[in-house]
Amino acid sequence: MTIETTAGSGSYRRDALLAAVSRMAPLVVQLLATPLVLGELGRDAYAAWALTMTTINLLLTADLGVVGIMQRYHGVARGRGDSELPGRITASVLLVLGVILAIVTLAGPWIADLVLALVPFPEAVSGDARMLFQNAGTLASLQLIALALSSYLAAHSRFVAAAGLSLGARLVLVIAILVALAGHHGLHGLLIAAYADACAAILLGLWPCRTHLTTEVRQFTTRVESRELWSYAWRNQASALGFVAQRELDVIMAGILLSTASLASMSAAAPLTAAVCLAPSVLLAPLFTRLSVQAGADPALLGDEATRAERAWLALVLPFSALVLAVLPLAAATWLGPQLVQVAELSALLSAGFLLSLVNGVRAILVRAAGHPGIESRAYLAHAVVKIVAGTAIALTFGVVGLATAGILAAATSLVVLRRGAGRLVPSTVSTMPPMTAWVMAGGLLVGCGTAAWLVSAAGTGRPTTLALLAAVAVVGVAVIIVVGRRSSTDPVRPT
Repeated sequence: MTIETTAGSGSYRRDALLAAVSRMAPLVVQLLATPLVLGELGRDAYAAWALTMTTINLLLTADLGVVGIMQRYHGVARGRGDSELPGRITASVLLVLGVILAIVTLAGPWIADLVLALVPFPEAVSGDARMLFQNAGTLASLQLIALALSSYLAAHSRFVAAAGLSLGARLVLVIAILVALAGHHGLHGLLIAAYADACAAILLGLWPCRTHLTTEVRQFTTRVESRELWSYAWRNQASALGFVAQRELDVIMAGILLSTASLASMSAAAPLTAAVCLAPSVLLAPLFTRLSVQAGADPALLGDEATRAERAWLALVLPFSALVLAVLPLAAATWLGPQLVQVAELSALLSAGFLLSLVNGVRAILVRAAGHPGIESRAYLAHAVVKIVAGTAIALTFGVVGLATAGILAAATSLVVLRRGAGRLVPSTVSTMPPMTAWVMAGGLLVGCGTAAWLVSAAGTGRPTTLALLAAVAVVGVAVIIVVGRRSSTDPVRPT
């Protein structure tokens, strides 16, 4: 099940896999560490740590759009054959990131005061929580610098180097977390681990970018270039904030509206569910590079190329969504353990919302590459408004499960807004309807894997055995998607 582009499908599969490794490594570490951190720190301290990670994820997007423009405009420069523009782009981006680093570091105490004013942590952990939030902005800015370097590598299709950067930094993070937990250093140790991860990512990013940084980065963008770059950047910033808000809004609202117990359950279930459901979106990173290059070379071809990609994308998303809904809720409840309540219900409801958002993956890439991220921003704004208004009302009545339910309505609203906007921007003569085999496979996976997962969970064989059997069910489902997807990937693309 591949997304065909102007380059060979084999090359795209390789780049997509490497992009997946780069993007998923931080999430995998966070998810694997969750039971260990929860068991070592307890529920209240874990809630403080989880909300800190959520704050960092939000601050990672407050970069004025500079990371997003790295990949697009380096790609556009490649399409135009401009060898001097990339150096000017990098110089301007690094300057802005340096200023952001200084500002948020100085604003650390105010960030901590704001968070603690909104979230009433128990007295026993409030001091450590303040320490974490004072450093959240600095950690986010350091990670932004590393992401800018990684975005340069992605724009030049150097996905091997980008994957090495991510894996190397995550290895440092894993070692630091294990040391912190084994030595019972608590939240102070985890904070040091986060700094080690950020610094390692920057150092590992500087090496593959050294030639570009030392030979091409000489001056900043011109006034005309800056106007175009920052106009795009501000609009892309809104899209980035919307994407992160989609993932993190549940945790923030639970912290403000509900009890610490509900916050702990949502803080554990939401990142896990978002990581699994949105995981395929990392496969689109090479598509963004290629559509950006196409936008620089011949924008008229964007429409048909993107819709062919979307047809293959939907053929992947349909069976993947069925597999997730069949297995993830029971697996999440088993993995996170009995300390947290209603995890299975939360995971099922959150999954439905995230999977609806996944449908729009190619459309989001298309509007960004075409230079109109405002269309995506409007979709995320609609998502946030519906989530906050409906989520507040339902959460106050039905608790944390009601809050998760509101995400489905918000995601459906966002889906409609983005699809209509992208369709008006770039019309196409190619149908995006996936082949019938994708629908049949999705139904089979939902019934077959769902039944198997329920039987495994009901057997009561103990946590390790249950997790192993649920993983086996998921692996079988993935194998079915790969095998059937390969056989159906040669179906002709139907005109509208």
